[in-house]
Amino acid sequence: MMRGSWRLWLIAGGASILAACAVGPRVPAGQPCVAKAMTVTDQFDGARRGACRVVSARHVELHIHPESAPPINDSPWFAFRIDPRAGGTALITLRYKDGHHRYRPKLSVDGRTWHPLAESAVSVSGNGRRAKFAVPLTDGPVYVAAQELITPPVYDAWNRHIAEASAATLSELGRSRNGLPIYRLDAGAESNRDILFITGRQHPPEVSGAFAFFAFAETLLADTDLARRFMSRFRLVAIPLLNPDGVIAGHWRHNLGGVDLNRNWGPFTEPETQLVRDLLAELDAGGHRIRFFLDFHSTKRNVFYTQNDDFVTEPPGLMHEWLERAAKRIENYEFTNRRNPVSEQANSKNYMYTRYRIPTATYEVGDETDREAARDAARIFAEELMLLLLEQDY
Repeated sequence: MMRGSWRLWLIAGGASILAACAVGPRVPAGQPCVAKAMTVTDQFDGARRGACRVVSARHVELHIHPESAPPINDSPWFAFRIDPRAGGTALITLRYKDGHHRYRPKLSVDGRTWHPLAESAVSVSGNGRRAKFAVPLTDGPVYVAAQELITPPVYDAWNRHIAEASAATLSELGRSRNGLPIYRLDAGAESNRDILFITGRQHPPEVSGAFAFFAFAETLLADTDLARRFMSRFRLVAIPLLNPDGVIAGHWRHNLGGVDLNRNWGPFTEPETQLVRDLLAELDAGGHRIRFFLDFHSTKRNVFYTQNDDFVTEPPGLMHEWLERAAKRIENYEFTNRRNPVSEQANSKNYMYTRYRIPTATYEVGDETDREAARDAARIFAEELMLLLLEQDY
């Protein structure tokens, strides 16, 4: 009798539970996802929300998927806006397809100032395919993103500021696949034959590397005795944002052609990398010599990917001496120097070494590295590189 009653309760209770947990229809990306307490939207630069299901008045489930079919790098970007319809708290579930939870969610009420959630505030499933967290519902919209939204308008403002505050010249290098401008910064007299070349943001989610790029370039272009001496002998060529289309679209990795730009140096099949190809040809034809190359990225830790000693640079050992000098000054920023063989992978580091036999590195900043620590370290890296290059007898 008790066993039968238990079965009847289980059947009735289970039905009630299923009814209570039933979710609404899937709302496609690009359409507002309306729950009783909030609306979740993705109509802004850098957004990626995927399809949305309303689980309850305060709970939505978002399906985060990449722009391209696998294989694709596990950099599962998300960014959306919550417009409150009531006070209290919203519960967000992220369900990942072809990826795993990686980035600590960051919140902003204005899209400019961001605050990461505590790691303990995010519940991640054992297989990493699902993450849950709560977001306070305030009087106005709340942006939620994998990383800070550093979109093309932010770069435009930074570019203009740098050009106005320094001797750098800002010009359009060309256009992306979607017709967006890609800019270059030049500093130092054109008669300076020796060039430091830096580039950034080939991969859209790699925002921590952008903070380092900004601080590094600002130090090179600062009104200091060291920077002035450096610019009297060297020329800086910089491409701050090579993949604006991917950034605006909220891509995990690719440009609008479905190509990883940092696997396209050499093939140069994409409009963005073709601009780099043409720029290098222009510099070569003008008799210039690139002496050092850095490409700014992000990964799970602070690391420089460089050449091992089997691949001699001109001058020999310069890259490793630079990092060792900087390490003696840097505080609160641990990093490693991964010395690898030069491979056939068509990334920027390999291509620039193979073409010029110069020191080249992928400058990687940890996803969740403290932003001020990353900027402070970048300033020291820039100062030590200027000092070291000024010592060379080119």
